[in-house]
Amino acid sequence: MSPPLHEPPRLRTVGIDLAISAVQVAQVFDDGRPVGKPIRFRLTPADMKRFIAAVKAGVTGEVRITAVMEPTGMAWFPVAAWLQRAGVTVIRVKGQRVKALRKYLREHVKSDAADAHVLGAMPGFGGRGLDPVHVPAPEQHALQRLTKQRHRYQELVCSARRRVLDLIRWACPALEATLPETTTQLTLAILAELLDPRKVVAIRRDVLARFLSRHASGNHPKSGPFIDGLVDKLKAAAEETIELHGDSVDFAALQFEVAQEVEHVRLWERHMGEIERHVEKIYEIVHPSNALRSIPGIGPTLAPVLIGALGDAKRFRNEDHIRGFCGMFPAQSSSGGLDKPGQRITKSGNDRVKRALYIAADVARKIDPDLAAVYWRLMVKKGHHHKQALCAVATRLVNRIYRVLKTGEPYVLR
Repeated sequence: MSPPLHEPPRLRTVGIDLAISAVQVAQVFDDGRPVGKPIRFRLTPADMKRFIAAVKAGVTGEVRITAVMEPTGMAWFPVAAWLQRAGVTVIRVKGQRVKALRKYLREHVKSDAADAHVLGAMPGFGGRGLDPVHVPAPEQHALQRLTKQRHRYQELVCSARRRVLDLIRWACPALEATLPETTTQLTLAILAELLDPRKVVAIRRDVLARFLSRHASGNHPKSGPFIDGLVDKLKAAAEETIELHGDSVDFAALQFEVAQEVEHVRLWERHMGEIERHVEKIYEIVHPSNALRSIPGIGPTLAPVLIGALGDAKRFRNEDHIRGFCGMFPAQSSSGGLDKPGQRITKSGNDRVKRALYIAADVARKIDPDLAAVYWRLMVKKGHHHKQALCAVATRLVNRIYRVLKTGEPYVLR
């Protein structure tokens, strides 16, 4: 039997359908019953104050208020921050779960108000995964964004280098073995200005040697046998390339194309260097003990990624909770009272966190004896695939990360 209308609600739920640039729509529910008309608001201070007042209208401080929303772009961030400051528990759910529930509850209706109704109904179905959202502190959020930006630049650099290498293998195959490592400044200088074989053949040996000496850096000597040998190799590769293609390749256009890619690589690498310096400064503020880097496999690059995503260990109830957040657990399948082991890792969790854990696990198994034993047992005794064994190692690594973040003490390798 439904409670009398005058009885105060025990639970108030707010379903919020967010939009990136349009109006946000919310629906209030008291004990599962809709209250009033949908609330429409924009991300302005005046509208947010009006929205918070409408959410808390007619209830006392003893009534629990829960707001449910999807992670639509970054529109969730200011809404969640305002609601949390008002004492409202905020839950963020995956779009796949909302879509499945919408299909069940409102199969033939798709509107902002209908989505708000579906979101507001989700807490009544219970289940795992309805944990309050974590609104990161400003420094932690900046660490998230900067490490993501760094990763994006790394992918752009790798893409540009692959493109240049493909062009070399097509047009100048003899040049690939001649060049130093493709990541060096000397190689970038050669590709930016000396890819045209006719230019290399025409240039005097002493001029070419001075060019190479001017751009040599790092472990490359600026004179002597290295420079003289490189001059000979470049001349020979250029003559071979001309003999191979003749007039069938427009090397002037190819030089222009490769120079553009080299310019991009230099720009992105310079940006990554600046990002690294900013990330390190913020990392020292967010994690002053630097205990995370004491764990084998977690170095200067991966530690800020994990700290930016995980933040304070107090937000996690236990090791199972943080493993679930990271997505490092297999799907479960059982039927007829029998469990089916060997299921795939779920697709939940932050992709960048899983990538960082996978890379760290591959390094840690070569250093930490306990993790090495886990990897050996799965590979040798159980016959698992390399990736399966690494995911199991990454799961143990998450336990170490949680313990270090919780205690603030460095990890001691035994």
